[in-house]
Amino acid sequence: MGKFYDEINADQQEWIKQQKMFVVASAPLSATGTVNASPKGYDCFRIIDANKACYLEMTEENGRLTIMFMAFEGAPKILRLFGIGHVCRVGTSEYESLFAAHYKGTTPDFETVEGKRSIIVISVDKVGISCGFGVPYYEYKENRPTLLNYWGKKTEDKVVEYWVKKNAQSVDGLPGMKHERMSQVECEYHEAAPPVMAGRASLAGKGKGRGSGGSSGWMMGLEQHPLTFGAVVVVAFGAGIAASSFLLRK
Repeated sequence: MGKFYDEINADQQEWIKQQKMFVVASAPLSATGTVNASPKGYDCFRIIDANKACYLEMTEENGRLTIMFMAFEGAPKILRLFGIGHVCRVGTSEYESLFAAHYKGTTPDFETVEGKRSIIVISVDKVGISCGFGVPYYEYKENRPTLLNYWGKKTEDKVVEYWVKKNAQSVDGLPGMKHERMSQVECEYHEAAPPVMAGRASLAGKGKGRGSGGSSGWMMGLEQHPLTFGAVVVVAFGAGIAASSFLLRK
């Protein structure tokens, strides 16, 4: 059984600082919206106070966020921070103030890294602790340099162009990252995911198919009405017996 707290206590804060990665989960207000989860690394998470934290880096609409940390070594533990996220976009005074207080003079050197989009501030209203017995042991090696190297080769204009094209909309079509150049560059929007219909899906991610049992439309209808389906089976069984008797008499 998990335990819940109203704030991030000192022991929890110290434990969080030792973790090498965390997962951010967000969800829109709509019941049909997509729940998104994204892993983060690069030592970019900071505790501001017992009920506030931030990470360097997109949330819109209602801002609900859950941050999850897992122990991959030592005693098992899963820690979740539940709260509301607020986006402090790069270039704003709020962003600059947070960056100066929490990210200057750190390793990696975030000051020289291009591609910084925002700092997400989370107002934490609940902390959850659970066992983590099912989380495997992993040995940390190092951060991948790929992301920092990739953005290190981009000019500021190329970075902004990428934001405008790729981050203007969420997977559910909700407004994403805002920028003054949004109207000057053609945005690339996500194609809406097709609805999954009962009995029509094949493999995950495939829109065409007849379901795992290969049921056709009329068979699927019978399967959804057990009495009708049972009657059809009985009639078919009886017809088979009658046909067999007729052939034996011949």
